[in-house]
Amino acid sequence: MGLTITKSGPYFNGTNAPSNTTNMKFSQLRDTFRLNNPTGAISASELRRDVDTTSVDPIVPDATENIAIAPFSIAFRSFDWKVSQFQGAIKFYDVAQDASDTNANFNISTLAEWNNNLGKTIKKKFTLRGTHTSTNTSIAAAQILSAAWNLTLEIHGNFYGAGGTGGTSSSISGTNGGTALSINSGRVTVDIQPSGKIYGGGGGGEFGGNGTAGAAGTCRKDTTTTTCGGTLTCPTGFTLINTYGTGCCQLQRWCSWGFCHNVCVENGQAGTCRKEEASNTPPTQSGGNGGAGRGFNNFTSSLTGSSGGSGVCPSCIDTSFSLISGTGTCSGDGGTGGTGGDWGQNGGNTSSSGSGGSGGNAISGTGFTVIGNNINTVKGAI
Repeated sequence: MGLTITKSGPYFNGTNAPSNTTNMKFSQLRDTFRLNNPTGAISASELRRDVDTTSVDPIVPDATENIAIAPFSIAFRSFDWKVSQFQGAIKFYDVAQDASDTNANFNISTLAEWNNNLGKTIKKKFTLRGTHTSTNTSIAAAQILSAAWNLTLEIHGNFYGAGGTGGTSSSISGTNGGTALSINSGRVTVDIQPSGKIYGGGGGGEFGGNGTAGAAGTCRKDTTTTTCGGTLTCPTGFTLINTYGTGCCQLQRWCSWGFCHNVCVENGQAGTCRKEEASNTPPTQSGGNGGAGRGFNNFTSSLTGSSGGSGVCPSCIDTSFSLISGTGTCSGDGGTGGTGGDWGQNGGNTSSSGSGGSGGNAISGTGFTVIGNNINTVKGAI
């Protein structure tokens, strides 16, 4: 990780002017620390270390490097103030990040480079030029997990939250998108430069609704039975539904006095035997999965939800049967899954019983103000 630390100071230790380590003058202390009003007299009370976190612009800030300076506080009245305590004191503290840095779930609050100054009153600036990412919607791409006072985050780089997952048959609703930048508390200014991007993840689309249920129809099979002088019978499970004569089915030849002729002795019969049974019940078609929301884990892929299954009509299990027209109903098509949300946007809803996931925040938490935000630099709620 490429981080560069710049301090205004240290002063009165032989390095940065004023560099004298002895004979320090009040005018030097005034010119170095009271920058908003560098003229006129200055008192020792103004030059106590300011540990009050409500101080927006402390004259002598609380900092690890300034720990030797007696603090300004009723609780610390017994501490003796001396000019010599300013040896090695600093006024501002800045950290700059290289543009080539790439960090996942970047925890700003644990950086050793702060030298424990993040929660102190010294004015600080963190220039962020790298890329910060998350593929986990429960963890921001970058985060400050402790109170940070008088901190400016100057944003030149990119912050990409995680996209939510689409709903499924076992989990109908899409999940929420993740946060790009999370700030715990304190007093932080987020200064977004034109090149900066703070993009919350998109919410996942809702699962598509299941198709309408189908109903079984009636399957029919007819077969013909015949007899010649006997009784018509149908195969097992069939019912005789009509009969009709088929004419003479048996002849006998008679001869008398030299003359012969044929005589019908039996007439035939035929009938229609019918069997009916239920068709299969068309299966209900499942809806399609919701689309994944835009995020670092779905940077360029489609947001579109999946198509549901196509409806199925009733059919006869035994192919020798035929479905009676007008009986039964086809199952409906399963619904298409909801579209995943673009950066910071909600996932799409469907007719299912859940909802699309909410878009992730660009910046979440408390104790911060934002400048430089527009539709290009920020996507998602603040």
